Amino acid sequence: MSGASKGAIASDVFELARRSGVIEGQVPFDAAPRLRADLSNGSGAIDFRLEGRIDEQGRPAARLFLRTDLPLLCDRCARPFTLHVEHEGTFYFVDDDAELTTLPVSADEEAEPLLGSEFFDVGALVEDETILCLPVSPRHGVCPSPSTGDHADAPAGGARENPFAVLQGLLREKKP
Repeated sequence: MSGASKGAIASDVFELARRSGVIEGQVPFDAAPRLRADLSNGSGAIDFRLEGRIDEQGRPAARLFLRTDLPLLCDRCARPFTLHVEHEGTFYFVDDDAELTTLPVSADEEAEPLLGSEFFDVGALVEDETILCLPVSPRHGVCPSPSTGDHADAPAGGARENPFAVLQGLLREKKP
């Protein structure tokens, strides 16, 4: 099965796991509103592949592969940069909320439990996992220097005045 659309990508994940099915496609950034809020523009998409399977414990499960280039703004210099994301996540599906809430929290568990359904929103899972890949404070590895591009705050002469220089002068004036 293949899927790619602006709408929701729904699937019966229990059937997907039973038959070791595959869903692959793209989720456009504009179809992922929570992710889109963190991006500098809406052009682009997340490529995904969801592979159903039965895991070692006999549970319906899936492995999700994501690949995308996210257009972000650097928190340090406020210039655009692209964050390349390649992510893989493993999940297993439970039948109902009661089962999900009684599961013990385990840091050793590789797979994350999810509430499965006949109409599981694969697009929402792709968006959630991509959001989890976002850094708390997106930044360039090394910000470009102001001389390599337009810098609205720079004076016409090119030299930037130290904003703390004024404070030093004020401190000198206050001393008796």
